[in-house]
Amino acid sequence: MKESLKTTAIIGFISKGFIYLIIGLLTLLAALNMGGQSSGTNTALKFLKKQPFGQVLLFALGTGLLCYSYWMFVRSIKNPENISNDIKGKMSRIGIFITGLVYTFLALLPFYHLFTYSPEGSSGSRYVDLLGPSLISILFICIGVVLVMQAIILIVGVIKGGLLDQFNLEGRKGSSLIRLVGKFGFFSRAFIVGIIAYFFLRAGLYSGSHEIKGIQDAFSFLDQSLLGTVLMIFSSVGFISYGLFFIFLSKYRTFED
Repeated sequence: MKESLKTTAIIGFISKGFIYLIIGLLTLLAALNMGGQSSGTNTALKFLKKQPFGQVLLFALGTGLLCYSYWMFVRSIKNPENISNDIKGKMSRIGIFITGLVYTFLALLPFYHLFTYSPEGSSGSRYVDLLGPSLISILFICIGVVLVMQAIILIVGVIKGGLLDQFNLEGRKGSSLIRLVGKFGFFSRAFIVGIIAYFFLRAGLYSGSHEIKGIQDAFSFLDQSLLGTVLMIFSSVGFISYGLFFIFLSKYRTFED
């Protein structure tokens, strides 16, 4: 595998880890009443924009996430790591391709925040209002079902080990600790994805409120629950672990030829 491709992948790992790390840290500070706020991707990007050299940070993050999505597309289409060609392998490559599409969209968000002004409290739900209520309900139910499947896949993948095995960490120094951090991070992400799925299913099946829900809404939901502070701390630390796991990959990830 070309060194340039490996470098692109490593930059992508760092960028993906960094954005989840910021989300987790801001939410942890909010849970501990230390000045943060329950955070999603947009909130994290707004936070970065306000920092010294914020525009440089946003440009670097957007570029890094594009590197990650490019690596996903290469893994899916060119298969440089020789993923098996059986049904399981093909499904895995389809999932990797979809991940590439998702992170291509996420990569555009830093550039959006870099070049536009977005007032506080603005919502993307107004775009959904352009669709009819029946179509919105069907769309939200479909998204909810997909998210439920994603959460289940994450949990099963971690329990069976296959999800972490794909990163080729075995035999590397510190791999046991990295896998432990990764497991906790993936479980926490599955937990949050499950809550977001609940939002979409509830909106599609029962309520007349068709608002787009995301990570920030999930953390806010936890905060309002009976064990809100405990759950927010657990989930935010999980997101920090998830971010650290991908940052660790920049040093420990091996690439099979």
